[in-house]
Amino acid sequence: MRTVQKVSNNNLLFPFSFVYRDTKSPQNELSDHIHDYYEIVYVYSGKGTIFIDDHFYDMRQGDVFLIPSDTIHHAMPDKDEPVTSTIIFFSPTLIYNILIDDFFSFLNLFEMAKKVKSYKTSLPLENQKKMEEQLLNIHQEMQKNERGSKHASLLIVHQIILEIYRVHMDTKQNLMETNTYGPDWVKEILAYINDHLSHSLTLTELASQALVSTSHFSRVFKQTTGMGLTVYLNSKRVIKAKGLLVDTNYSVSHIAEICGFESMTHFHRIFKKYIDMTPASFRKEHKKRE
Repeated sequence: MRTVQKVSNNNLLFPFSFVYRDTKSPQNELSDHIHDYYEIVYVYSGKGTIFIDDHFYDMRQGDVFLIPSDTIHHAMPDKDEPVTSTIIFFSPTLIYNILIDDFFSFLNLFEMAKKVKSYKTSLPLENQKKMEEQLLNIHQEMQKNERGSKHASLLIVHQIILEIYRVHMDTKQNLMETNTYGPDWVKEILAYINDHLSHSLTLTELASQALVSTSHFSRVFKQTTGMGLTVYLNSKRVIKAKGLLVDTNYSVSHIAEICGFESMTHFHRIFKKYIDMTPASFRKEHKKRE
């Protein structure tokens, strides 16, 4: 499966996708992925672990995970009690973004989550019931597909984001790594990779840094993060390159170098594989939007 998962939707005017009350076993779970869409995951039941942006979180009833665009994530359901969840995918272009006051915007919650690397909010029971009613209403609107159903669904999504924001602020939740899944050396290696992404970062070097054999490193790294080392490094580098292409005037060759790609050929090949366009085309398209 492709690492960059794009939300499938034939109507480009409504970039929105909704997966209602889906139960996934570990065998059927999607592979690791990043995408340009924002994502809200609500857990009804079951248990598991979700890996988001170098952090591991428990998945339990009433948990909500906010996943911004270009954030590596991978869910690992428990084999005996797999997670049942609803997932909302949407483009930020659909979200109301006029700033009425200085204290709230609908996308700010996602930006805040990414800034402080805290992607989980646990809802109190009364909020769980309300969330489940709202998700059911979206499901019914999508099923009926009546006039105005898309608008109705988006209105509910806005309500959901506002409710999560209020719970998050009221309870002052700051849930960083809440899961002890996997050995400590994996978490240390993830931090090391972040700090040395411009380096070559070979399997041999990282295994030596972790004080384990290369075979053990490969097996445990994939088991705990849900992805192989090469896929993980490529994903991190592509995400960093995308930001630099849009936010700076650095040359493409300089961006390839500081993101740790072996050569310009390697950069073009990996970037196009993940994003479906060359770095130069990506920069041109996104610079126009500014």
